[in-house]
Amino acid sequence: MKKLHPIDVAGAVVTAALTGTTAASLVDHSVSTFVLLTVVLSMLSSGMTLTERVAKAATTELYRCSVEGCTVEIRATRNHAPERLAVLRDMATDHARHGSVAV
Repeated sequence: MKKLHPIDVAGAVVTAALTGTTAASLVDHSVSTFVLLTVVLSMLSSGMTLTERVAKAATTELYRCSVEGCTVEIRATRNHAPERLAVLRDMATDHARHGSVAV
């Protein structure tokens, strides 16, 4: 199991709070059980998907080639060893290693 990032925890709390208040409001308005269940599941799914994407973006490094016109870029999550990240950074920034790639 992966270690939880603070963004995951915060996203889960916000999603649960918003879903709970919306569900309580819908119950007060006598919404049917099926509609209530649909809204709750939809909100939970959307909230956790958004949280996952924000957490992934916050923990991803982007390395690009500095040569103008070169479109090479490498995305790597920060959970790799520093040595591996250095290799990926060097691979992306050293145009001679990938200069023959068709644009």
